[in-house]
Amino acid sequence: MGSAEIDPVGLMVEVIKMHAPEDIWQGSPLIGYRFLGNTNRGEIGEEFVRRFLNAHDIPVAFGGRTSRTDLTIGMKRIEIKTASLGANGTFQFNHVRLDRDYDFQFCLGICPSAIVFDIWRKGEVAENRAGKLVRMAEGQAVTYKLPSVWI
Repeated sequence: MGSAEIDPVGLMVEVIKMHAPEDIWQGSPLIGYRFLGNTNRGEIGEEFVRRFLNAHDIPVAFGGRTSRTDLTIGMKRIEIKTASLGANGTFQFNHVRLDRDYDFQFCLGICPSAIVFDIWRKGEVAENRAGKLVRMAEGQAVTYKLPSVWI
């Protein structure tokens, strides 16, 4: 055994740095989004879309947390999903539900220094045109995740 003193914390920091992927969120103006829980992330996405549309004189009815639809524009019911960009360059929109009554799926992607979105008819989502739906849990067919690549 060697007689040199080893700082175990320093050694662990060194090993972690060697194995950690690059943090694309370092220095991001939107990094605060990454620290929120999933429910808060969804609420922030819904509020952002509502305020953005209102600022552009597009009237919306806001469903809120207890409504079965996130928002309505005219007679169209819209489900909003929000996700942040992962280190692998993809978004993962969770808890996509096909059993709910909505017309469009609006996906809001939060990047380190940009905000992107796409919108699909519910039927397009069900037909995997928005990306391949993956079950959230083995053996159930109610909630799905939607991995997406846009940039």
